[in-house]
Amino acid sequence: MAGRAVTTAAARLPGALVLRVLHVLPTLDPGGAERLVVEHARRSEGVAIATVFGGGALEPQLPASAALPLGERRPGRPSARAFARLVAAARAADVVHTHLFAGDLWGGLAARLAGRPQVSHEHNVDRDEAAHVRAARRVIGRWPALTLAVSEAAARHSFAAEVRVVPNGVDLARFTRPWRGGGGVVALGRRVPQKGFDVLAAALPSGVHARLFGTGDPPFSHPQVRWEPPTEAVAELLAGADVLVVPSRWEGFGLVALEGLAAGVPVIVTAVDGLVDLVGDAAILVPPDDAAALRDALVRVLGDAALRHDLSRRGRERAARFPLERTFSAWNAAYAAATAPTGG
Repeated sequence: MAGRAVTTAAARLPGALVLRVLHVLPTLDPGGAERLVVEHARRSEGVAIATVFGGGALEPQLPASAALPLGERRPGRPSARAFARLVAAARAADVVHTHLFAGDLWGGLAARLAGRPQVSHEHNVDRDEAAHVRAARRVIGRWPALTLAVSEAAARHSFAAEVRVVPNGVDLARFTRPWRGGGGVVALGRRVPQKGFDVLAAALPSGVHARLFGTGDPPFSHPQVRWEPPTEAVAELLAGADVLVVPSRWEGFGLVALEGLAAGVPVIVTAVDGLVDLVGDAAILVPPDDAAALRDALVRVLGDAALRHDLSRRGRERAARFPLERTFSAWNAAYAAATAPTGG
């Protein structure tokens, strides 16, 4: 990965989307990449979404114009029929924007068979990826005309020759309600080891309970933890929480943390990867996998009203640097570059 050119997208880039864009993801299960792609389809003309392994909870949010036949739920690889549909969808597009490993692999193959340029997107750093996945990424990382990354950390994870850093954005208009607190400790995310919910459970001070919202089966039981399904009322939830905890062991960016900053809820995050660059001095940082440090941070924040209000103010000021419109403008600029006759 030495010698890669890494650039940061300009603050304001050309706007209106005029190309036909096909997003390809593994599924439409809730996640940061999936939620951004669905929002892009809802805001833009000429955008369609296809998946490799079927739909998910976000599928009902798709506009009718964006929904394509989705792959079947099956492990490992798509069926021949599903892949043929994916190639046909790529052929109908001007550019194919692929996300996450399965999207990059099967969407990239479909783009090559259809003769369409591919824009790949690095969303995470995948510290637990298998050796065969890493080997495959070395190969497929050379396919895209352009690769985007949500952070410098995600850019370093890529094997592409050129990576353009485009931070994720947030719809600031969704988070205008005043932060009021009173709802205790909350966390949101997929129930996988990366998210560190076991560390949060171990860190909870006596008498403090946490509500954990996300997909997947609860990985453990704990008397101070209440597992909740994903919620679409994220802005309302965060406005009523006392503190949002993002205890991840690694993150490429951390969209949940950005939403917390935008909502004005005090935020505690682990000092890893993209989270440090995202939050700046607007959140409390603790080492990953350190339940004692996280417990100390929780006691400090929950016990100091002045600190909570200061974090609320700083969080909203920080989030204002990440408007969603800027992110999508940068995506549009990437499409224009990928489809330019000179190769961009």
